[in-house]
Amino acid sequence: MLVRPFRINEAWWAAGGAIALVLSGALAPRDALGALDRGTDVYLFLVGMMALAEFAREEGVFAWIATHAVGAARGSRARLLLLVYGAGIMTTAFLSNDATIVVLTPAVLVALKRTDAPPEPYVVACALVANAASFILPIANPSNLLFFADGMPPLATWLGSFALASLGSVVLTYAALALFFRRRIAAPLVVDDGVAPPPRAAANAMLILAALALVATAARSGPLGATSAAFGVAATLLAATRDVRAPLAMVRGVAWPVVVLTAGLFVLVEALDVAGAGTLPRALFAWAGHAAEPPAKLGIAAASALASNVVNNLPVGLDLGKYVGSAHPPAHLSAAALVGVNVGPNFTVNGSLATVLWLAILRRNGIAMHPLRFAAIGLATTPAALAVAALLAR
Repeated sequence: MLVRPFRINEAWWAAGGAIALVLSGALAPRDALGALDRGTDVYLFLVGMMALAEFAREEGVFAWIATHAVGAARGSRARLLLLVYGAGIMTTAFLSNDATIVVLTPAVLVALKRTDAPPEPYVVACALVANAASFILPIANPSNLLFFADGMPPLATWLGSFALASLGSVVLTYAALALFFRRRIAAPLVVDDGVAPPPRAAANAMLILAALALVATAARSGPLGATSAAFGVAATLLAATRDVRAPLAMVRGVAWPVVVLTAGLFVLVEALDVAGAGTLPRALFAWAGHAAEPPAKLGIAAASALASNVVNNLPVGLDLGKYVGSAHPPAHLSAAALVGVNVGPNFTVNGSLATVLWLAILRRNGIAMHPLRFAAIGLATTPAALAVAALLAR
């Protein structure tokens, strides 16, 4: 999955590994089916959110936002960076971090072609905010649903645990980002004329209604997957009123391998637990339970961040969440673990699915981003955000 031999998508390696586990007898078919069934809400959520993101792209919502951000920058590269980052916060919070990557990042690149600004600071802002803001709301990251696959806490409980932590994460990440690129955003911004047409009022209404419905569903611990999928279907039907070919484009735009990857990870994590890997989170939380609270929270966040960068945050979030759901450790320790799963991936390009997708988008647009370059940016921008968010999580 990590190396992608023969450039085969990691989803097919995950699915193939899951099938091999069952065929070899290492995992009972009943256990594999049970693991797949636990992910139903997550699969529905992923498909629904990706459909909404594709709907927004087809309707030109993000292209309009990006071009207006360029105009609102009023000749300042630094102000443009802040506006792009702010758009990333809103997109991540209400449409998930994957939408920030697959929809907002390309729109920003198109808008930047009207300026003389270097693209790197702005595309890096999209990548970093996609993870830094990914626990503002439960719907901001599929990893949140994986972590709480056994039961999402009510929205009020979520905000009590993560509101201050997410604020610290996004503010400190932006401050470090602006400091890192201070020389490249110091020059004035030269902009050519031109602006994207506004999206339809019906499209805006659909996206706002979907966001409100998802927040309301989270507030009562309702089925986020079913709600997301229902609005994805509604958006697809609405897109057909503009162009009968739009629904097909939306279906093609959904990253279906992501769903396959997630399903395969459910089975792989189940097999790891059968093989005894479940002792690792148990040992981690046992150590934290005997340590003072600040170092315990920092240690758990650092460990989950390190694991996320080694094997990607999806399986780490799923495995940690499975332990949290069964053992019910202290809430502040569970919250610190989720912070590590969300913010920690900003250290490397392999840390989260969002960053992997981001790297592929840059390559398609002819923008070079060496893994060591991103790691250097991550080391400069992430440690403070990770530490402060972990300490503020409750």
